[in-house]
Amino acid sequence: MTTDRSSAEFGKFQSEYSPESAGTAAARSALAGFFGRSDLVREFLVAPFGRHSAELGLILEVMRSQPVAGKWIAIMTRPYSEWCAARWSLDLPMRVVEVAPARFQSREEVERWVFKQRWQHLIGPLPMQEGGDDV
Repeated sequence: MTTDRSSAEFGKFQSEYSPESAGTAAARSALAGFFGRSDLVREFLVAPFGRHSAELGLILEVMRSQPVAGKWIAIMTRPYSEWCAARWSLDLPMRVVEVAPARFQSREEVERWVFKQRWQHLIGPLPMQEGGDDV
């Protein structure tokens, strides 16, 4: 991954803009039981595409079914060689209003970043590993 800013800024970046319309109370309630489940975060980070456990599948379904307004998305910026993450506006007409401070060299990398942002928005802080680092 090639970053334009340090990875330490990612956590700050996500918390600066947290639209309530992008994560409904019902979705947060449905996902509340997954708080602290580092095993599910790790499962996605290891294999963003393909088959997932039933629990991770449920989380992904809820994340992906949220309203488009304010949602983080992955965008290919150079054909099959560079991606970025961007956030949709909260109002119409829909437009990109924010771009993540990084460029990614694979679709898997950008999907991992978007997943982390959505997890933090709907479930809470990323679970900590035994060494004290975020997964």
